Amino acid sequence: MKTLLLLLTTFSSLTAWGQITGRVTTPKNEAVPFANIVLLAAQDSTIVTGTATDENGNFHLNPNKTGTFLLRISSIGFRTYQSENFSFHYSSIHIPPVTLTEENNALNEVSVSAKKELIQQTPMGKVINIQSSLLTKGSNALQVLERLPGVISDRRNNQFSLNGQSGVTILFNGRRVPMSMEELMNLLESTVADNIEKIELITSPTARYDSEGGAGIINIIFKKNENEGTRLNLSATAGYGYREKALAAASLSHGFKKANLNVSYSFGHNHDYSGYKGNGTSNFPFMGGYNSTIFGGLTDRLQQVHNLNVLAEFRPTAKTSFGAELSLASGKTHNLVEIIGDRIMPDGSFLGSRGLSEGTNQRQNFISSAYLYHKLSPKAQLNLDLSYIGYANNSPNLITFRYFDRDGNNIPPTNPIFNYGNRGQSHSTIHVGVFKADYSLQVNPKTQIELGIKGSYTSNANDSNVERKVSDVWEIDPRTQSAISGQEKILAAYSQFRFLLNPKSNLHAGLRYEYWQRDITIYKDGFTIAGLFPSLLYTHTVNSKTNFNLSYNRRITRPAYTDLISNLFYNDATFVFSGNPLLKPTITNVLKAELNKNGYNMGLSLQYDMHPILRYQITANPQNDIGVSSPQNLDYQKSINLFINAPFQLASWWKITLVSTTALRRYRISYSLNPAEKTYLFQNLNFTQHITLPRNFEIEISGWQNFPFFDGANRLNGFGVVNLGIAKKLRNDKGTFQLSLPDVFQTTSYYTHIGIMTPIAFHIRSESNFKDETALYRVIKLTYSRSFGKNTRNISRSNEDEERERVRK
Repeated sequence: MKTLLLLLTTFSSLTAWGQITGRVTTPKNEAVPFANIVLLAAQDSTIVTGTATDENGNFHLNPNKTGTFLLRISSIGFRTYQSENFSFHYSSIHIPPVTLTEENNALNEVSVSAKKELIQQTPMGKVINIQSSLLTKGSNALQVLERLPGVISDRRNNQFSLNGQSGVTILFNGRRVPMSMEELMNLLESTVADNIEKIELITSPTARYDSEGGAGIINIIFKKNENEGTRLNLSATAGYGYREKALAAASLSHGFKKANLNVSYSFGHNHDYSGYKGNGTSNFPFMGGYNSTIFGGLTDRLQQVHNLNVLAEFRPTAKTSFGAELSLASGKTHNLVEIIGDRIMPDGSFLGSRGLSEGTNQRQNFISSAYLYHKLSPKAQLNLDLSYIGYANNSPNLITFRYFDRDGNNIPPTNPIFNYGNRGQSHSTIHVGVFKADYSLQVNPKTQIELGIKGSYTSNANDSNVERKVSDVWEIDPRTQSAISGQEKILAAYSQFRFLLNPKSNLHAGLRYEYWQRDITIYKDGFTIAGLFPSLLYTHTVNSKTNFNLSYNRRITRPAYTDLISNLFYNDATFVFSGNPLLKPTITNVLKAELNKNGYNMGLSLQYDMHPILRYQITANPQNDIGVSSPQNLDYQKSINLFINAPFQLASWWKITLVSTTALRRYRISYSLNPAEKTYLFQNLNFTQHITLPRNFEIEISGWQNFPFFDGANRLNGFGVVNLGIAKKLRNDKGTFQLSLPDVFQTTSYYTHIGIMTPIAFHIRSESNFKDETALYRVIKLTYSRSFGKNTRNISRSNEDEERERVRK
């Protein structure tokens, strides 16, 4: 590697006799990656040379002649920029930052707009402009994530995977949300997709990102208007499936000359139904031997959510901006679950049972932040960010059982492990404070430095208990825990360097140090880990349509607080759901190469995960008298992954995008009865079709398909969905109607074979099939949306004098 860098640097010094460098940004001071940069002769506008910006918005031109030139810069969704004439001789020129304005302005009552590409490739991953999808309207953030290429959501087990790999970190506007995945999924369900601008799928993060998330990062970016004038957006959705659905959203934005204010509110109502059924065998010593079971859980859920988002920013000078963000989410969910459990006991007798679980889940979430961006000099910038997250969840629950014989007659159970009911109370709170500071310096046209520090403190508390109804008396279950609290501290520092090796090649080298300490009251020994997490990213631009990336990352996936605490909960007499205090964090190493050409993307990666975490794996308690469903570590997982993203413009009105993920994996488990290894092939396909029809009609068809794959000791059948969206834009900007049909063929079904890969505790072998509402009932949604007002002009952080001096000699 040292020899390669030396050769590249030497070649650069020999060939770079004079360069033109610069940076392209949005009005929000965000980089514009892969913008087209064309150098034109001023005399006749003939093309001299061209290139594209890198992921940081930087560009480098190496003209082969001198003279008077001008720059033309363009990117999808932005207005084309053209500079004034300037002279170039043998010395290098650094162009001051160029700000592109979004192509969405009202001029003389005529609206001009451009729709961004749904998927844009970057060296660090993908940017999904979800507002370009017809299916976004009327959806929540979780539903949108489930439709993204490479993202798989397992609602039954409350976990995400990215490109088939578990260990995903969710960010809101670049800030990590330190919740368990179950709580985070609840928050995503209560977040309206209309308020989201785009979603970044970051699979090759640099050191300035948290090292959390072995599979990568999903960064949800919310809308932020920076135009002068007032704009009001309204949206209303009505739908029906199992029962009624409704969603109303409103957002108001106002831009001043030096400030902008954005306020949005939404209310959602959803009444749905889902469930699972299965059958299997097990050998429970406490029941006298082998028995067979038919089991299931059918859930009637009524959910109501409120969302409020406020963002304000003030720019007192062209060099300084500061602002604050506030997000409030409140949700209430009522769950009514029918629990099915029919057994053939070891002596051949039949014991049927039906349970009814009724619970109410009330959640409140509060996210706030304050930030400051200050340009210390034309080459240096300081960013400060302070945020607080608060979360509360109250979940009382009551379960009652009845037992019957083959004829349906009520009978008392003979085995004392069976009881007539459970009732529980669980109250959880999370408080998180985070401070971070980032400093960037353009040392020279070839070198950029980023330095940063971060500290966070998290406190968790859970007060819960479970009582069992024995005969007619409620008794505290001695296996339950209550009044558990914990604290987590994370301290981090990073350095990130970008080197221009030659006009077409960049090297990003970063190193992040993180110290993690977690203490939980019920455990004498805490969890402390400190380590270094390096990252390397080499990018080479062949021309404006072709580039190549090579990256290496080392990352960590820490167990969630709820993964560790051994608080027990059960809705079946033979099983409990618990945490695992012995759970280890996952360390992931990834080496990846990517090629982008003419909009096509292909990548190959090698990944090694030490102790990857799987949730809801079946083991036994130390006394071997009850089954335990808890998180467990694999010993390791090795994989070779191939990613392909291929857009096809079949006609001017018809575009298809295909995304494929193929992985060859080998893993080992030791929490089963016998250690075992498995090698298998994983395959995921994702597609989107967009069709433009006459009379302002649009159609979008999207879907995905997973082929069979393994999850620890279990195997899942292949499954997939197809979604349909139809939009009609009314004349004279009177709004848009959108019809959404999720899961057109009603195929959202997770069929799992438990214990098929290797024998597990109690020799359990079973099959279960979980179906979401869309697989059981036809779901249809109709949305009407309309915007009022207009933007007079885009707010720029540069004053008029700076505008005239953007291009200088």
